[in-house]
Amino acid sequence: MPIDHYTGTLYKALEVPSWSAAERRWARAHLLVHDKDAGIVHAGSWAPCSLVEEPAQRASRNQPTSDLLLDARSKEYVRLLPPPPTAFALRVVSEGEDGRRLAISHWNKFHKGRLARALVRDRPRVRRVEQLLDWARNAGIRLERVGERELDLVV
Repeated sequence: MPIDHYTGTLYKALEVPSWSAAERRWARAHLLVHDKDAGIVHAGSWAPCSLVEEPAQRASRNQPTSDLLLDARSKEYVRLLPPPPTAFALRVVSEGEDGRRLAISHWNKFHKGRLARALVRDRPRVRRVEQLLDWARNAGIRLERVGERELDLVV
């Protein structure tokens, strides 16, 4: 799988070499990667994947079909290729004793990788953000909706 070729903090946190066959199948069907050279590709193939196609179009090419798109990319990659207006942006934050939230910068990729690893491990069936939030709560992950199309991963 192409995802086996990536390195770095996020991919180390994904623990790809430890994935079972079922986890690999789920990842092929649900994870996308923004490759700096190839653009958006499916974790299981180097074929380009459009973020704006209808689910039926994606299904015909074995691309992810969920209506829910969680965009965990950096701002730099979002500027290169903006997500569809229905995507949810993910921000990694810490919360102070006073309740104020600060964006995490240094460990941002690690925490996003750990979230993706938990998704691959649990392979939840989520099509709406409410289902994703329920899954996260049950998995002990503090994922909160903070805006119309924004989620905070509180670490």
